[in-house]
Amino acid sequence: MKLGPALSDDFKETAAAERDRLLSRHAECVARSEHHSELAEDAAREADRIARTIREIGELLGIEDQLSITEIHGELRGERLREVAAKVLWQHFREGDVVHYKQWFDLVVAEGHRIGGKNPAATFLTQVARVSTVERMGRRSGLYKLTAVA
Repeated sequence: MKLGPALSDDFKETAAAERDRLLSRHAECVARSEHHSELAEDAAREADRIARTIREIGELLGIEDQLSITEIHGELRGERLREVAAKVLWQHFREGDVVHYKQWFDLVVAEGHRIGGKNPAATFLTQVARVSTVERMGRRSGLYKLTAVA
C-alpha cells in the first residue's frame, strides 16, 4: 500500500465517521431501491391482470377478438415475435447499424418479452432472419444490418 501524507488523528476519526455515515446511507438507498423495484413489479403484474380482464370482458361482449394462443401464454412466436423484435431493434439502432442477434435477443428480453419454444434463442434467430427491415450479414455470423426504417 502506498503511504500518503501523514494524517492527524482528528482527521482520521472524522473521515472514519463520515465513511460509516455514507455506508449506512448507501445501505438505505439500496433497500429503498429494492423496495421501489418490488412495487413497480407488483404494479406491472396488476396492470397485466387488469388488461387481461378488460380483454376477457370485451370478448364476452363480442367487441374484441378472442385471444390468440400466444397472447394467452405471453410468449412471442412467429409474426408477433418478428414485429416486436423489429420494433425493439429500431428503438435502439439506426439504418446501417450492424447488430449481433444475441445483443438483439437480450434487448427484447430486457424489455420484458418472453420468447416461446424449447430454445428461445433458436426461436428468436429463426424468426428474426425473416424480418424485412434487416439484412443478414454473411452465413452463420449472427450479424444483421438494419436496412430500412421500420
